[in-house]
Amino acid sequence: MGKPRRVAVSDSTPLIYLAKIGRLGLVKDVFGKVFIPEAVFNEAVVQGKALNISDAYIIEGFVGAWIITERVGPEVEEEYRFLDTNLKLGPGEKEALKLCKQLNADCFIADDREARRVSKILNVSPIGTCGIIAQSCKQGSITRVETIQIVDDLVKAGFRLDPIVYRRILDELGLSI
Repeated sequence: MGKPRRVAVSDSTPLIYLAKIGRLGLVKDVFGKVFIPEAVFNEAVVQGKALNISDAYIIEGFVGAWIITERVGPEVEEEYRFLDTNLKLGPGEKEALKLCKQLNADCFIADDREARRVSKILNVSPIGTCGIIAQSCKQGSITRVETIQIVDDLVKAGFRLDPIVYRRILDELGLSI
């Protein structure tokens, strides 16, 4: 019997970029399932489909299977309304952080620096797209060679990755290029 899965809530960016490169399943490999609030569904699926972006259809295909949409309840909305005053956070990030608290989530999947900072304040561990890729490698879902290729594919798809973070990923996995 494996260890219990962590409860994770995702922002839209990690889902969108992993879908763009055909690696959305890595989220499932690491977490089993992931929760998203309505605002993230709207950003990742509804707005993407309106622009006929293929990753939106890919994400939509997993909604209800292992990507679970969840509405933030009025009590949680009220208790964490102060998040709405943070102008550095987008609607999806604000709602996802509230959902983290509602579900008592262990992890918040986000790449935005401010969203990750706020999640730490709320005692929810942030993990980014690259963290998911690294975790997939550590648990054996992907090889070390695939790991480098996936990170390179992300960058080619427009994912902004600081060279220092790229080097840290390689070092953490014992990969040198």
